[in-house]
Amino acid sequence: MKNKYEYWLSALPILSGRKKVRMRSLHQEAEELYRMKPEELQAQLGLTEKEKEALALGQKTPESELEENMEFCIQNGIGLISYWEKEYPKGLKNIYNPPYGLYFKGAFPKASDPAIAVVGARNCSVWGQKTAEQIGFRLAECGVSVISGMAQGIDGAGHLGALQALSKTEAAAGRRNTEPLGRFQEAGKTYGVLGCGIDVCYPASHRRLYEQLVRQGGVISEYPPSTRPRAMLFPQRNRIISGLSDGVIVVEAREKSGALITADFALEQGKEVYAVPGRITDGLSQGTNRLIRQGAGIFLSVEDFLKEMKLFTDFMKSSVKNTKLSLEKSERLVYSCLDLSPKNLDRLLTETMLSIPELMENLESLRKKGCILEVYHNYYIRSEVSDFA
Repeated sequence: MKNKYEYWLSALPILSGRKKVRMRSLHQEAEELYRMKPEELQAQLGLTEKEKEALALGQKTPESELEENMEFCIQNGIGLISYWEKEYPKGLKNIYNPPYGLYFKGAFPKASDPAIAVVGARNCSVWGQKTAEQIGFRLAECGVSVISGMAQGIDGAGHLGALQALSKTEAAAGRRNTEPLGRFQEAGKTYGVLGCGIDVCYPASHRRLYEQLVRQGGVISEYPPSTRPRAMLFPQRNRIISGLSDGVIVVEAREKSGALITADFALEQGKEVYAVPGRITDGLSQGTNRLIRQGAGIFLSVEDFLKEMKLFTDFMKSSVKNTKLSLEKSERLVYSCLDLSPKNLDRLLTETMLSIPELMENLESLRKKGCILEVYHNYYIRSEVSDFA
C-alpha cells in the first residue's frame, strides 16, 4: 500500500528514476530512506555529492508536509503508481532510466490494451493535422489506445481523433442501451504524457483537451504536482510515450524534431517505428522520410499497420471495413486528381473535364465526407489516407 514516503521519494528532485529504483530495491520501505542516518547516506554507492545533498535535504521535510502532499494528490484526483506495483507498465520496467513513479489523472493504461503512439511536429501542416486526427480516430475505433504528448500540432490532433471515436462509440452504446462490450469492442482511450506536473496544463491553449483527456482517457507525468514546464523536461518524457506504446507512428517531423527523440527511444526499447511519407521538398517531411530511409515502416493505412503489428483481429477488420468511404464515380474522379499539393479550380476543371457546377458539387460532397480540405480559397488537398468501399 502506498504511503506518504512513496509520494516523498517519487517527488524527490535531482535523483534520477534509475537511482531511486536502485536505492529503494535495497530497502523494505521508502520510509527507511527518509529515516536513513547521515553516515548511512554518505556510504551510499553510486550517488554524487549533489545527489546525496538532495537526499539529505529531502529528509528534512517535516512529516506533516509529507502528509499534506499526499492528501493534496488524493483530494485532487491524482493517482500515483510506483515502480513496485503490478500496474506499473512493463514497457518501462527495464529501460535504462525508468521513472520511479507515474502520477496520473483520469484513467491509467491497462497492460492488456494495445497502445500506439502518434507523434509529430508542433507546427504541422493542415494536411498533417487532419492525417494525425484520422489516424487517432481509426486506431481508437479499432480498440487501440492512442498515446501522445498533448503538444500543439500532431500530438493534439492524434488525441482529438481518438476522443472523437470514443465519443461516437459511447453515443452509440447509449442508443443501444447495452452492457459494455468486450476487449477490442470498445473504442481505445487516449493518454497524454506531460513534461510538467500532472496538475499543470501545458500548453495553456489545450485546457479543453486536457479536461477531455481527464474525463475520457487520462494524463500522465513522472513530475510531481505543480512542476512548471521547462524545455529540459520534454525530451525525457518522450521515453514514457514510447514505453507505454506497442509502436510509434510519426506524422510530419522536421530534421531535428522532438518526435524523432520519441522514435529513438522506441527503437532503444525494441518497439516498432512507422512514419507517414511526405514530399521530398517539404521541410516537414525531412524527418519522416529519413526515418523511412533508415528502416522505419511506411505508414499507409491503419488496416495495414495493425496487420503488420499483429494487432489485427476479426472485430478490427469489421471496424475498419465500416469506416471505408462510399464514393460516387464522379467523386472518385475528383479525389484521384488531388494529392498533398494544393490544386485550384482551374486545374481541377482541366484534369476532370467536369463542368463548374459538377466540380463544385463533388468538391463539397468530398469536403463533407472529410476526404479533402480547402486549405485556402478554391485550393484543395487530400485530407487523409482514405479507404473506399
